[in-house]
Amino acid sequence: MKIRNRLIIISVVVAVIAVFLVWKWVFKQADSSVAGKKAEVEIAAPALVKAFETNENSANQKYNGKILLVSVIISDVKEDPQFISVYLKDTDATSGVMCSFDKGVVKLKDFKSGQKIKLKGICTGYLMDAVLNKCALEL
Repeated sequence: MKIRNRLIIISVVVAVIAVFLVWKWVFKQADSSVAGKKAEVEIAAPALVKAFETNENSANQKYNGKILLVSVIISDVKEDPQFISVYLKDTDATSGVMCSFDKGVVKLKDFKSGQKIKLKGICTGYLMDAVLNKCALEL
């Protein structure tokens, strides 16, 4: 009886570890950027913002869920525990583009205010700024 109980316990522990490893591989290791993917639309940041400000519904249909290639000058950079957020905005504009990078893809030192960059990311809509996630620098 003791051997059977031990086998059951070992089987349960192995099953839990296997489930955890599969979950981590499938969900946590998903693409953290669009680096290896082709951009579907190339657009300047001010034009993207203008499209959302002019007609948000139309812009959502045109850009949401698509990989956009955007070029502009960095206005601000912020860091939190998981992400680096780069803000692209003209000096006189109220709205801009907010681009989120996974810290495993880039480092804070890769960005400086006033620097001109090209990046691509998945458009996820407009919340005071056009939002791009899973961004990658385009060289």
